Amino acid sequence: MAHPSAAQMWQWTLGLPEQLAYRAKGLDKLELSDAPPRRILVAGMGGSGVSGRFLAALANSTTVQIVPWNWAGAPSWLTPADAVLATSYSGNTAETLATVNDALAAGIPVTGITTGGKLEQLLRERERPVLSVPGGLPPRAAFGFLLGTGLRVCARLSGVELWQPERTVAALTQLRSNLGSSQFTPISVITKSLIERPITVYGTCPLTAAAALRLKQQLNENAKQFAWSATLPELAHNEITAAGPGRPPSRLCLTLAQEPPPLDSVLDDGEQTIYLRGSGPSPLAAVLGLVFQGDLVSLALAEARGVEPYPIERITAYKARLG
Repeated sequence: MAHPSAAQMWQWTLGLPEQLAYRAKGLDKLELSDAPPRRILVAGMGGSGVSGRFLAALANSTTVQIVPWNWAGAPSWLTPADAVLATSYSGNTAETLATVNDALAAGIPVTGITTGGKLEQLLRERERPVLSVPGGLPPRAAFGFLLGTGLRVCARLSGVELWQPERTVAALTQLRSNLGSSQFTPISVITKSLIERPITVYGTCPLTAAAALRLKQQLNENAKQFAWSATLPELAHNEITAAGPGRPPSRLCLTLAQEPPPLDSVLDDGEQTIYLRGSGPSPLAAVLGLVFQGDLVSLALAEARGVEPYPIERITAYKARLG
């Protein structure tokens, strides 16, 4: 069977505002405990799991503790006073299922976000809540469905609102209309500087670090391009020692600051950094604007390299080996 085209991937990516606005059925019926959980562990891998990084970063400015978890099995410190939010778009992610099984065995409440699969079956058998999101997309193209639903679940569990849905969706809808304007660095200009070179994407705060990881993943999967993510100031305590003359990787830096951070002067390797600065009515709206632009860059880079963005044969083969 033919896989979805590059044009379909572009269409899904441009649908980010509508995905974020999606409200999963059953959300208002989530049963709340007498006390909010001490911590919320957000378990997931790859395109499903990256939403946990954004949730954790947003929670840093609240009293809620959210821990992203990209491993198989639950940590030993998790207790029934905590909660698990399991995010697996397919519902069949082996590592996430292992975490859920451990949590259920320990009496820890679990909520799932999925399109079905083993995760939905397991949680329904245990009479635990499952929130369904629309299927038919690769997980990385369903980012808005997964993040928006995760934000709403965390608000229900904790009693603390982590975002302003209407303002965020409106800001991204406006950004989509303005992408071709002079206020944005053209996608083609960014792509030209990245083609056939390793890429490092830098974040400068917890939110842009999450966005940098997301862009790294998109460059890997969509463009089939080697890419890494790192953070400033952490890089000044390790990565700086590897910088120097030669052929450094291309650099993208995602920032919410008015002034670009001093990345070029810190690394001092002769490479010029491409800065993408997010702006919007809230930190989340600003950083999702960066995600939006980064996703489009990854698709444009796939086109420039002559590769199809949808297929991910190596990941598919790896999952098959896991069973």
